[in-house]
Amino acid sequence: MLQDNEANGVIQLTADEASQPLDGSPTAASTGSSSDQDLLETIKDQAVVLWDKELFTVSGTPIVVNQLVIALIVLIVGYIIAKLISKRVGSTVLPRMHVEPGPANAIQSILHYLLLTIAVFLALNIAGVPLTVFTIFGGALALGIGFGSQNIVSNFISGLILLIERPIRVNDLVTVQDETGTVSNIGARATKIISYDGTTFIVPNSNLLENSVINWNLPTRKLRTIIKVGVAYGTDTTLVKAVLEELLDDHIRVLESPDNRVLFTDFGDSSLNFEVHFWISPRTALDRKQIESDLRFKIDTLFREHKITIPFPQRDINFNGDHPFMVSVKNSE
Repeated sequence: MLQDNEANGVIQLTADEASQPLDGSPTAASTGSSSDQDLLETIKDQAVVLWDKELFTVSGTPIVVNQLVIALIVLIVGYIIAKLISKRVGSTVLPRMHVEPGPANAIQSILHYLLLTIAVFLALNIAGVPLTVFTIFGGALALGIGFGSQNIVSNFISGLILLIERPIRVNDLVTVQDETGTVSNIGARATKIISYDGTTFIVPNSNLLENSVINWNLPTRKLRTIIKVGVAYGTDTTLVKAVLEELLDDHIRVLESPDNRVLFTDFGDSSLNFEVHFWISPRTALDRKQIESDLRFKIDTLFREHKITIPFPQRDINFNGDHPFMVSVKNSE
Protein backbone atom coordinates (compact mmCIF):
# COMPACT_ATOMS: atom_id res chain seq x y z
CA MET A 1 0.00 0.00 0.00
CA LEU A 2 1.19 3.49 -0.82
CA GLN A 3 1.57 5.68 2.19
CA ASP A 4 1.79 9.51 1.90
CA ASN A 5 4.23 10.97 4.29
CA GLU A 6 2.71 14.35 4.95
CA ALA A 7 5.76 15.50 6.86
CA ASN A 8 8.20 15.22 3.99
CA GLY A 9 6.03 14.41 1.02
CA VAL A 10 7.84 11.15 0.29
CA ILE A 11 5.93 8.08 -0.90
CA GLN A 12 6.99 4.94 1.06
CA LEU A 13 6.23 1.24 0.56
CA THR A 14 5.85 -1.40 3.23
CA ALA A 15 8.37 -4.32 3.30
CA ASP A 16 5.82 -6.83 2.01
CA GLU A 17 4.77 -4.55 -0.79
CA ALA A 18 8.37 -3.83 -1.72
CA SER A 19 9.04 -7.55 -2.16
CA GLN A 20 6.21 -7.97 -4.63
CA PRO A 21 6.78 -7.27 -8.33
CA LEU A 22 4.97 -4.31 -9.86
CA ASP A 23 2.79 -6.49 -12.10
CA GLY A 24 1.41 -8.46 -9.12
CA SER A 25 2.95 -11.90 -10.05
CA PRO A 26 4.46 -14.08 -7.16
CA THR A 27 8.22 -14.06 -6.65
CA ALA A 28 10.50 -17.17 -6.98
CA ALA A 29 11.05 -17.29 -3.20
CA SER A 30 7.36 -17.43 -2.39
CA THR A 31 6.81 -20.06 -5.08
CA GLY A 32 9.61 -22.33 -3.71
CA SER A 33 8.36 -22.03 -0.13
CA SER A 34 4.85 -22.96 -1.19
CA SER A 35 6.10 -26.04 -3.13
CA ASP A 36 8.10 -27.35 -0.17
CA GLN A 37 5.13 -26.88 2.07
CA ASP A 38 2.87 -28.78 -0.31
CA LEU A 39 5.42 -31.63 -0.58
CA LEU A 40 5.67 -31.96 3.19
CA GLU A 41 1.90 -31.97 3.49
CA THR A 42 1.69 -34.68 0.83
CA ILE A 43 4.30 -36.87 2.55
CA LYS A 44 2.55 -36.41 5.87
CA ASP A 45 -0.80 -37.37 4.40
CA GLN A 46 0.67 -40.48 2.72
CA ALA A 47 2.39 -41.51 5.97
CA VAL A 48 -0.87 -41.19 7.88
CA VAL A 49 -2.66 -43.24 5.24
CA LEU A 50 0.03 -45.95 5.37
CA TRP A 51 0.11 -45.91 9.18
CA ASP A 52 -3.65 -46.50 9.30
CA LYS A 53 -3.76 -48.90 6.35
CA GLU A 54 -5.65 -52.14 6.91
CA LEU A 55 -3.59 -55.11 5.74
CA PHE A 56 -5.92 -58.06 6.26
CA THR A 57 -8.53 -59.44 8.62
CA VAL A 58 -8.33 -62.37 11.01
CA SER A 59 -11.65 -63.86 12.09
CA GLY A 60 -13.35 -60.62 11.13
CA THR A 61 -10.85 -58.46 13.05
CA PRO A 62 -8.95 -55.94 10.90
CA ILE A 63 -5.16 -55.90 11.27
CA VAL A 64 -3.69 -52.42 10.80
CA VAL A 65 -0.06 -51.41 10.08
CA ASN A 66 0.29 -49.33 13.25
CA GLN A 67 -0.87 -52.26 15.37
CA LEU A 68 1.66 -54.61 13.79
CA VAL A 69 4.54 -52.12 14.21
CA ILE A 70 3.72 -51.48 17.87
CA ALA A 71 3.28 -55.23 18.49
CA LEU A 72 6.68 -55.96 16.90
CA ILE A 73 8.34 -53.31 19.08
CA VAL A 74 6.65 -54.77 22.19
CA LEU A 75 7.82 -58.27 21.21
CA ILE A 76 11.45 -57.17 20.72
CA VAL A 77 11.47 -55.15 23.95
CA GLY A 78 9.78 -58.04 25.77
CA TYR A 79 12.42 -60.48 24.55
CA ILE A 80 15.23 -58.20 25.72
CA ILE A 81 13.58 -57.63 29.11
CA ALA A 82 12.91 -61.37 29.56
CA LYS A 83 16.54 -62.16 28.82
CA LEU A 84 17.90 -59.44 31.12
CA ILE A 85 15.57 -60.28 34.03
CA SER A 86 16.14 -64.03 33.86
CA LYS A 87 19.90 -63.56 33.57
CA ARG A 88 19.97 -61.14 36.52
CA VAL A 89 17.86 -63.50 38.63
CA GLY A 90 20.08 -66.46 37.74
CA SER A 91 23.39 -64.68 38.34
CA THR A 92 22.54 -62.42 41.29
CA VAL A 93 19.29 -63.18 43.11
CA LEU A 94 19.41 -66.99 43.27
CA PRO A 95 23.08 -67.21 44.40
CA ARG A 96 22.25 -64.82 47.24
CA MET A 97 19.46 -67.19 48.22
CA HIS A 98 22.04 -70.03 48.26
CA VAL A 99 20.35 -71.91 45.42
CA GLU A 100 22.61 -74.54 43.83
CA PRO A 101 23.75 -74.02 40.20
CA GLY A 102 21.52 -76.82 38.85
CA PRO A 103 18.18 -75.56 40.23
CA ALA A 104 19.27 -71.97 39.55
CA ASN A 105 19.77 -72.77 35.87
CA ALA A 106 16.36 -74.47 35.73
CA ILE A 107 14.62 -71.50 37.38
CA GLN A 108 16.41 -69.06 35.07
CA SER A 109 15.33 -70.95 31.94
CA ILE A 110 11.72 -71.38 33.06
CA LEU A 111 11.50 -67.68 34.02
CA HIS A 112 12.90 -66.66 30.61
CA TYR A 113 10.32 -68.72 28.70
CA LEU A 114 7.50 -67.55 30.97
CA LEU A 115 8.32 -63.85 30.43
CA LEU A 116 8.77 -64.45 26.70
CA THR A 117 5.36 -66.13 26.53
CA ILE A 118 3.77 -63.13 28.27
CA ALA A 119 5.47 -60.79 25.77
CA VAL A 120 4.16 -62.86 22.83
CA PHE A 121 0.56 -62.81 24.08
CA LEU A 122 0.81 -59.08 24.83
CA ALA A 123 2.10 -58.41 21.31
CA LEU A 124 -0.71 -60.50 19.80
CA ASN A 125 -3.25 -58.56 21.84
CA ILE A 126 -1.83 -55.23 20.67
CA ALA A 127 -1.77 -56.42 17.06
CA GLY A 128 -5.46 -57.26 17.38
CA VAL A 129 -5.00 -60.94 16.60
CA PRO A 130 -7.78 -62.83 18.45
CA LEU A 131 -6.60 -65.84 20.43
CA THR A 132 -9.39 -67.88 18.82
CA VAL A 133 -7.25 -67.94 15.69
CA PHE A 134 -5.12 -70.60 17.33
CA THR A 135 -8.11 -72.90 17.49
CA ILE A 136 -8.70 -72.34 13.80
CA PHE A 137 -5.13 -73.10 12.83
CA GLY A 138 -4.63 -75.68 15.59
CA GLY A 139 -5.01 -78.67 13.31
CA ALA A 140 -2.63 -77.29 10.68
CA LEU A 141 -0.14 -76.27 13.36
CA ALA A 142 -0.24 -79.71 14.97
CA LEU A 143 0.27 -81.31 11.56
CA GLY A 144 3.23 -79.03 10.86
CA ILE A 145 4.79 -79.80 14.21
CA GLY A 146 4.28 -83.49 13.67
CA PHE A 147 6.09 -83.52 10.34
CA GLY A 148 8.49 -80.60 10.31
CA SER A 149 9.26 -79.76 13.92
CA GLN A 150 9.07 -83.09 15.68
CA ASN A 151 12.73 -83.18 16.71
CA ILE A 152 12.77 -79.55 17.82
CA VAL A 153 9.69 -79.94 19.99
CA SER A 154 10.96 -83.25 21.35
CA ASN A 155 14.30 -81.71 22.33
CA PHE A 156 12.58 -78.68 23.86
CA ILE A 157 10.29 -80.80 26.02
CA SER A 158 13.22 -83.05 26.94
CA GLY A 159 15.15 -79.96 28.00
CA LEU A 160 12.33 -78.93 30.34
CA ILE A 161 12.25 -82.46 31.79
CA LEU A 162 16.00 -82.34 32.37
CA LEU A 163 15.68 -78.99 34.15
CA ILE A 164 12.78 -80.18 36.33
CA GLU A 165 13.79 -83.78 37.15
CA ARG A 166 17.53 -82.98 37.07
CA PRO A 167 18.95 -86.42 36.16
CA ILE A 168 21.97 -84.36 35.11
CA ARG A 169 22.94 -80.92 36.40
CA VAL A 170 25.33 -78.16 35.47
CA ASN A 171 28.91 -79.04 36.55
CA ASP A 172 28.08 -82.76 36.79
CA LEU A 173 30.67 -85.23 35.52
CA VAL A 174 28.91 -87.48 33.00
CA THR A 175 29.66 -90.11 30.37
CA VAL A 176 27.55 -90.00 27.20
CA GLN A 177 28.25 -92.27 24.24
CA ASP A 178 31.72 -93.16 25.59
CA GLU A 179 32.57 -89.46 26.00
CA THR A 180 33.24 -88.19 29.53
CA GLY A 181 33.03 -84.52 30.42
CA THR A 182 31.51 -81.82 32.59
CA VAL A 183 28.04 -80.40 31.86
CA SER A 184 28.46 -76.68 31.14
CA ASN A 185 24.95 -75.73 30.02
CA ILE A 186 21.50 -77.29 29.64
CA GLY A 187 19.75 -75.38 26.88
CA ALA A 188 16.28 -75.48 25.34
CA ARG A 189 17.38 -77.79 22.52
CA ALA A 190 20.70 -79.34 23.49
CA THR A 191 23.14 -79.80 26.36
CA LYS A 192 26.79 -78.73 26.16
CA ILE A 193 29.41 -81.01 27.70
CA ILE A 194 33.10 -80.08 27.98
CA SER A 195 35.29 -83.14 27.56
CA TYR A 196 38.63 -83.93 29.19
CA ASP A 197 40.64 -82.45 26.31
CA GLY A 198 38.68 -79.16 26.42
CA THR A 199 36.46 -79.73 23.40
CA THR A 200 32.72 -79.10 23.71
CA PHE A 201 30.31 -81.65 22.29
CA ILE A 202 26.63 -80.85 21.96
CA VAL A 203 24.10 -83.58 22.73
CA PRO A 204 20.39 -83.19 21.83
CA ASN A 205 18.29 -83.26 24.97
CA SER A 206 16.15 -86.13 23.73
CA ASN A 207 19.27 -88.33 23.47
CA LEU A 208 20.01 -87.78 27.15
CA LEU A 209 16.56 -89.13 28.08
CA GLU A 210 16.37 -91.95 25.55
CA ASN A 211 19.91 -93.35 25.95
CA SER A 212 22.05 -94.49 28.87
CA VAL A 213 23.95 -91.72 30.63
CA ILE A 214 26.44 -92.24 33.45
CA ASN A 215 26.32 -89.41 35.98
CA TRP A 216 29.37 -89.73 38.22
CA ASN A 217 27.99 -87.11 40.62
CA LEU A 218 24.66 -88.75 41.52
CA PRO A 219 23.50 -89.07 44.19
CA THR A 220 26.60 -87.18 45.42
CA ARG A 221 30.00 -86.21 44.06
CA LYS A 222 31.56 -89.14 45.90
CA LEU A 223 33.17 -91.55 43.47
CA ARG A 224 34.83 -94.90 44.13
CA THR A 225 37.99 -95.54 42.14
CA ILE A 226 40.52 -98.35 42.00
CA ILE A 227 44.30 -98.46 41.57
CA LYS A 228 45.90 -101.81 40.67
CA VAL A 229 49.47 -102.72 41.58
CA GLY A 230 51.53 -105.91 41.57
CA VAL A 231 54.50 -106.95 43.73
CA ALA A 232 57.14 -109.63 43.23
CA TYR A 233 56.58 -113.17 44.46
CA GLY A 234 58.14 -113.67 47.88
CA THR A 235 57.18 -110.16 49.10
CA ASP A 236 55.60 -109.90 52.54
CA THR A 237 51.94 -109.38 51.64
CA THR A 238 51.11 -108.11 55.13
CA LEU A 239 53.69 -105.36 54.70
CA VAL A 240 52.25 -104.45 51.28
CA LYS A 241 48.76 -104.14 52.77
CA ALA A 242 50.00 -101.96 55.65
CA VAL A 243 51.88 -99.63 53.28
CA LEU A 244 48.88 -99.19 50.98
CA GLU A 245 46.53 -98.55 53.92
CA GLU A 246 48.96 -95.93 55.23
CA LEU A 247 48.79 -94.30 51.80
CA LEU A 248 44.98 -94.02 52.00
CA ASP A 249 45.07 -92.55 55.50
CA ASP A 250 47.62 -89.86 54.64
CA HIS A 251 46.33 -88.51 51.30
CA ILE A 252 44.22 -85.38 51.74
CA ARG A 253 42.00 -86.01 48.67
CA VAL A 254 40.97 -89.51 49.78
CA LEU A 255 37.65 -89.37 51.63
CA GLU A 256 37.28 -91.14 54.94
CA SER A 257 35.13 -94.21 54.48
CA PRO A 258 34.91 -97.74 55.91
CA ASP A 259 34.81 -98.92 52.29
CA ASN A 260 38.40 -97.75 51.67
CA ARG A 261 40.37 -100.95 51.64
CA VAL A 262 43.24 -102.93 50.15
CA LEU A 263 42.38 -106.24 48.46
CA PHE A 264 44.74 -109.09 47.51
CA THR A 265 43.04 -110.00 44.24
CA ASP A 266 45.09 -112.67 42.45
CA PHE A 267 48.26 -114.68 41.99
CA GLY A 268 49.33 -113.35 38.61
CA ASP A 269 51.77 -114.78 36.09
CA SER A 270 54.56 -112.50 37.28
CA SER A 271 53.25 -110.80 40.41
CA LEU A 272 51.01 -110.83 43.43
CA ASN A 273 48.18 -108.51 42.45
CA PHE A 274 46.59 -105.96 44.78
CA GLU A 275 43.78 -103.46 44.33
CA VAL A 276 43.39 -100.22 46.31
CA HIS A 277 39.70 -99.22 46.60
CA PHE A 278 38.94 -95.71 47.87
CA TRP A 279 36.46 -92.83 47.63
CA ILE A 280 37.22 -89.40 46.19
CA SER A 281 35.23 -86.28 45.23
CA PRO A 282 36.60 -85.13 41.86
CA ARG A 283 35.49 -81.83 40.37
CA THR A 284 36.34 -82.74 36.76
CA ALA A 285 37.59 -85.70 34.73
CA LEU A 286 41.11 -84.26 34.92
CA ASP A 287 40.83 -83.89 38.70
CA ARG A 288 40.05 -87.58 39.03
CA LYS A 289 43.07 -88.53 36.94
CA GLN A 290 45.23 -86.15 38.97
CA ILE A 291 44.25 -87.77 42.28
CA GLU A 292 44.95 -91.25 40.91
CA SER A 293 48.29 -90.07 39.52
CA ASP A 294 49.32 -88.58 42.90
CA LEU A 295 48.56 -91.87 44.61
CA ARG A 296 50.62 -93.85 42.10
CA PHE A 297 53.58 -91.53 42.65
CA LYS A 298 53.20 -92.07 46.39
CA ILE A 299 52.96 -95.86 45.99
CA ASP A 300 56.21 -95.91 44.03
CA THR A 301 57.95 -93.82 46.71
CA LEU A 302 56.69 -95.97 49.61
CA PHE A 303 57.58 -99.23 47.85
CA ARG A 304 61.13 -97.97 47.33
CA GLU A 305 61.39 -97.01 50.99
CA HIS A 306 60.24 -100.46 52.14
CA LYS A 307 62.23 -102.39 49.49
CA ILE A 308 59.08 -103.71 47.83
CA THR A 309 59.67 -104.66 44.20
CA ILE A 310 57.23 -104.16 41.36
CA PRO A 311 58.27 -106.97 38.98
CA PHE A 312 58.68 -107.02 35.23
CA PRO A 313 56.61 -109.59 33.34
CA GLN A 314 58.37 -112.99 33.37
CA ARG A 315 58.01 -115.88 30.92
CA ASP A 316 59.33 -119.48 31.06
CA ILE A 317 60.29 -120.95 27.67
CA ASN A 318 60.39 -124.77 27.31
CA PHE A 319 62.12 -126.48 24.35
CA ASN A 320 61.05 -130.00 23.44
CA GLY A 321 63.38 -132.10 21.25
CA ASP A 322 65.30 -135.35 20.96
CA HIS A 323 68.68 -133.69 21.39
CA PRO A 324 69.84 -131.09 23.86
CA PHE A 325 70.37 -127.50 22.74
CA MET A 326 73.78 -125.94 22.90
CA VAL A 327 73.63 -122.56 24.65
CA SER A 328 76.59 -120.23 24.83
CA VAL A 329 76.98 -116.75 26.25
CA LYS A 330 79.25 -114.35 24.41
CA ASN A 331 80.56 -111.03 25.44
CA SER A 332 79.28 -108.27 23.15
CA GLU A 333 82.61 -106.43 23.26
